[in-house]
Amino acid sequence: MVKEGEMTSSKLSFVTTSVLLASFLVMSAAAPACAAEPGGKPEKSDVVVTYAQPSGAFTPIWVAYEAGLFKKYGLNAKLQLLTPQVSAQAVVSEEADFYTDGPDLINARLRGGQVKYFAGTIQQLVFEIWGAKEIKTIQELKGKTVAASTPRAALDTATREALRKNGLVPDKDVQILYVQTVPAILSSIIGGRTAAGTLSAPNTLKARDAGLNLLVDIGKLNIPAFQVAYGTTERYLKNNPNTVYAFLKAIAEGVVLSRKDAGVAKKAIAKYAKIDDGPTVDGTYEAFAPYWAMSLAVRAEAIKGQFDYLDDKEFPNAKNADPRDFYDNSFVDALTKSGFLKSLGMK
Repeated sequence: MVKEGEMTSSKLSFVTTSVLLASFLVMSAAAPACAAEPGGKPEKSDVVVTYAQPSGAFTPIWVAYEAGLFKKYGLNAKLQLLTPQVSAQAVVSEEADFYTDGPDLINARLRGGQVKYFAGTIQQLVFEIWGAKEIKTIQELKGKTVAASTPRAALDTATREALRKNGLVPDKDVQILYVQTVPAILSSIIGGRTAAGTLSAPNTLKARDAGLNLLVDIGKLNIPAFQVAYGTTERYLKNNPNTVYAFLKAIAEGVVLSRKDAGVAKKAIAKYAKIDDGPTVDGTYEAFAPYWAMSLAVRAEAIKGQFDYLDDKEFPNAKNADPRDFYDNSFVDALTKSGFLKSLGMK
């Protein structure tokens, strides 16, 4: 017989369980909604992803493809090598889904294109200016010609800003010759067509091996601007949000994998940059790995910086443009709030 005030073991167990369950329900109701991971089945599974140069800067994109990360999130991605301006035009015309390069979408929007950036992995300029064997300092470029890729591309911006920071006025003190690609820039220096040129790895390493002289390491100048950023049309962002989330998840994992697993990244670099010697692959990886950002959110200063580099006559509306009109961080913000990016070790 149980005395008054005592409980049987089964009654005590029932009460304890009930209290715990009630507490859990109260805590669940009161807790801030840790949003479920955003992004369902992609509205569009077949996507074209552009990239501008066979440069190590694009390694996370290559790794995302080679490691099957796009497929992991339901995308059949096709990587397409296009010059920056053609890439921007392809996205504006919706012949390509995702632009993955520098400032060309800024230029396109200033001309009326309804495009926006939604993420970025390198939001500072990581290039080097290399001079011919007889050129020892950047000041010796006065009165000479420097090679760049295409007008208003990230490489062009880097060239002009590096010259300005060293007291040289582009198009006045130094002429700029556009030769389309980074390998063509290297050839123009070696062949004597230009006195110098702006390069990215692996071509920086080839320049060193050819006996050329490093004049400026632009990465160390910490110039805010887009070197690898991701964008598309506003209509695409509105109509295909799950596709955008899938793309971002693959890119995020690609960045983390590229930084954590050098072997995977170097294999991708060797394939896409067409490098067959180990030291050059190693050097390319080492040149870019520190710059692959662990935060994908677009930085307003990277856009503002680009406004400052544009020609006032060609882009008169840049002077009063608001950087916030050029990007949409809502997708990255949602992945941050859901805990997805944190689970990868990103910010």
